[in-house]
Amino acid sequence: MAFTRKLVIRVASILLFAALIGLLYVYLPTRATRVLAFQDSGKFSKESEAASESQRKLIKKELKSSHEHPWAGQYYYGDGLGVNLQLDLAPRSGFVFTWHGCFGLYDLNYGKVEETGGRIKLVFKFPNDKKGFQGTPSELIPVLWGERHYLVPPDSIVDFTNAINAGFEPRSGLHGRFLLKGGDELKAVRGKPDLPSQYSAYLLEHPVEAEISSVNESRVDDLWRIVNIGLNVGTAQGVKAGMEFWVSAPDCLYGNARITDVGSTQSQATLTIFEADYKSHVPSPGWKLSTHAGPE
Repeated sequence: MAFTRKLVIRVASILLFAALIGLLYVYLPTRATRVLAFQDSGKFSKESEAASESQRKLIKKELKSSHEHPWAGQYYYGDGLGVNLQLDLAPRSGFVFTWHGCFGLYDLNYGKVEETGGRIKLVFKFPNDKKGFQGTPSELIPVLWGERHYLVPPDSIVDFTNAINAGFEPRSGLHGRFLLKGGDELKAVRGKPDLPSQYSAYLLEHPVEAEISSVNESRVDDLWRIVNIGLNVGTAQGVKAGMEFWVSAPDCLYGNARITDVGSTQSQATLTIFEADYKSHVPSPGWKLSTHAGPE
C-alpha cells in the first residue's frame, strides 16, 4: 500500500495518542480524586451530573421548537479516542459541555449562553480550567458553510482556514478538530465558509508549494524535533503569518511548519517533526512542503 501524506498524518496521530494514553494512565485522576479536587464546587458530584442532564433535556426540547436557529444545536469534535467533546446549546436553555475519553468522563460544565456582536459566550457554572484533558473555549464564532454549522473560537479561525487548505475540512466523517453540528458532516458545502472578512485571504484558491531554503536552530522535545527554517515563498504567493505547510518530500514523515514571518518572496517558519520512530529527521534545504496535506 502506498503511503500518502494524509495516511502518514493519521498514523502519526495514532502513535501520538498512544503516548498520551500512557501518560493519562499514570497521571489522570480517578473519579474519586476528581471529586476531591473539586469538592468545593461539586463539579463531578452526582448532583452536578443530574443537573447537567436536566439542562440537556431542556436544551433538546428547545431545539425541537427552533429548527431554523442560526447556531443552536448539538455539536461535537474529537478523535473518537481520548478526545470526545460535546457541546449542546440553545439561547434560552443555556449549554452543557462534556469531555469523554478512554477512561470515562474527563470534564463537565454547564451554564448560560450570551450572544454579543455575532459571538457566543459561555457563562460557566464551575471553573473552566483549560489544561490537560479539561476545559473548553469560553467564546465561539458561529460559522456557516453551505448547509454546515461550525462553532470556532476566535483565536482558532486561522487554524480553521489551515484545516481547509490542508483538506481536513470539510470533513466527511464525525471526527475532526472543530465543533460541527451533529449530522452536518453529511451535508454539502458551497463556496467558502462565512468567516470574518479579515480572514478571507487565508483561504487559498490553490495549494502553495514551497521548498526549504535555509535551516537554522534545531532542538528535540520528547518525540518532537523543532526547527526554525526559511521557505522560498512569501506574500507574492499568498502566504500569511500563521499559515501551515505540511512536509511532502521526503515521504513518510509527519511534519508541519507554521509561518512566523513573511517577506515578499521568502518566509520564516517553525517546523515540527514527529520522531516516534526514534530516528533523527533533521531537515535540509530542498525539502518540499505544501499547504495541502495530500491525497487520501
